[in-house]
Amino acid sequence: MKIKINKVKRASSKEWDQIWANCLYATYFHSREWAEIWNVYKKGSYYPVPKLISFSDGRKAIIPLSYHGKHCKGLIKDYISSPVWTYGGWISEDNLGNEHALLLSNYMLNKCGNLYWRVNPYDPNLVKTEVEPLMDFTHVLDLSLGSGRIIKGFSRGNISSLHKAQRHGVTVRIASTIGDWQEYFTIYEDSLSRWGEKASSRYGWELFNEIFKRNSPDVKLWLAVYQDKIISGALCFYSKRHVVYWHGATLASYFDYRPANLLMHEIIMDSCSQGYSWFDFNPSGGHKGVIAFKESFGTRCLNCPVYEIESGAFRKYIRVDELIGRIQYKMKKRMVPRKDI
Repeated sequence: MKIKINKVKRASSKEWDQIWANCLYATYFHSREWAEIWNVYKKGSYYPVPKLISFSDGRKAIIPLSYHGKHCKGLIKDYISSPVWTYGGWISEDNLGNEHALLLSNYMLNKCGNLYWRVNPYDPNLVKTEVEPLMDFTHVLDLSLGSGRIIKGFSRGNISSLHKAQRHGVTVRIASTIGDWQEYFTIYEDSLSRWGEKASSRYGWELFNEIFKRNSPDVKLWLAVYQDKIISGALCFYSKRHVVYWHGATLASYFDYRPANLLMHEIIMDSCSQGYSWFDFNPSGGHKGVIAFKESFGTRCLNCPVYEIESGAFRKYIRVDELIGRIQYKMKKRMVPRKDI
């Protein structure tokens, strides 16, 4: 008997939380918490609208969508599968098959209007669609190999850096106070100044403060400390089987102490001991130095392609909006008074 979608409705908070907690391939980015953090930080411009999909065979899935923007007084809606280009798609506590995945993919690509969707590489049912995605990848460690085999995969340079950090007396701990988080943000600001226009993103203190205030058991800010001074940090998110390194920064004056190498080693070893299946370094935005650092841990790549769906009306709106912007810019230039020579 052919499976079909019987019903689509708005998922409740309870339904979302339950399915996320029990889904074997869910990442933190599929959680209600992640969507709500961005709803607060972006002052409503990211608005969670999760869909509960019911199939004819009784199985269910949730697609954690968010409004990303509204255009033309709400007539054109822009969705994102998970905020800030993180893994999206569906989650389920039921055993879904390829037929379910194809129905869910078609729903997202054909029923959600303008959509940005980064595919979850841990979903066991990745199906080929008629729409061609943009290819991208992430670096991961399979923690089921065990800590011993994982360490054997580290490059010689990485092992040397790890030992160097230990000789310098660098230690690692988890942030526990608002002061810890504020000090980490200061390091991030220092990094932003160093990165300049090469920075892939820029976040304000309000985002980190919102994450801290939630006191979530699924969030850990790991810190590298030298002589009571925080010199590096790594913000990691946790789900049922998956740990992801989402954000990091290091003081440039302490690069030679190799705190980032020690941080990653301690986080990975902790993830192994806690029984997680995957440690994910996250996509690298094409930065070669970042890729080299991740590869030094003996990682392998998993594809996480990106779908960008834009309707004809949306493309016309963007072109008109850009044209209006250029006209306004030219008019402002004409209105600037000329100085007498």
